[in-house]
Amino acid sequence: MNISFSIDEATVQRLDNIARSMNRSRSFVALEAVEQYVSCQESYIASVEAAVAKADTGGPFLTHEEAVARSEQRRRALQ
Repeated sequence: MNISFSIDEATVQRLDNIARSMNRSRSFVALEAVEQYVSCQESYIASVEAAVAKADTGGPFLTHEEAVARSEQRRRALQ
């Protein structure tokens, strides 16, 4: 199936540069980009739906302080 859309010249040039560096067509690179975007969005939507379902069943929930503490722990672990 074919679809069409318009993009600005700068983005076309960037797309062409990537395609040239990969020795692929502009269409190949554009399709790969769309597939990755759609996959990412599907994953995000699924995670939001799972979180809503969990919330609808009553949790468990973290307090603000617990969330901040966990975030701080993760930040320290990455340093």
